[in-house]
Amino acid sequence: MKKKPVPRDGASIPDSDHVLRYIRPRQVENGVVNGEAFLTRPGEDAPSVNWLEWFDPPIENQVEGVRTVTRLTYAKTGQLARLNIGQTKHYVRENDPNGLSLSFVHAPLRREEPYPADPSHALVRGVPVQDTPEAVLVKDLIANCILKPLYPAVPAPDSGKG
Repeated sequence: MKKKPVPRDGASIPDSDHVLRYIRPRQVENGVVNGEAFLTRPGEDAPSVNWLEWFDPPIENQVEGVRTVTRLTYAKTGQLARLNIGQTKHYVRENDPNGLSLSFVHAPLRREEPYPADPSHALVRGVPVQDTPEAVLVKDLIANCILKPLYPAVPAPDSGKG
């Protein structure tokens, strides 16, 4: 069994690890994610993600762990997209004309009523803000790094554990 990561706010997450990002239904068409979903929103510090390796494998357990600690209200048709950190950082840096450097940092959230603590919370630093010239290419570069499959944000009722 893999040893749990050490929770250190602001520490870089290892390149070998993965994160999940919630994708709103309007940002997915025919299973293809619009890269806009990965950009920094105006007034936001950085896009939020969840560090999968915080939870014990297998992947289904890790995805369920993210669903359990979320502070978002997931839409029934929303999706969770998975990225490998190292592959994403490398791909964006190598294909962005400006050599954009992303960093994935641990940013755990404390318990705050009515929400549980979220020790898997992380931020993607260096992502441009939506609707800026820098964002046009970067959104597609990040979207190209999504690992298949996408995971339903809300599992179907018949997919429960049994």
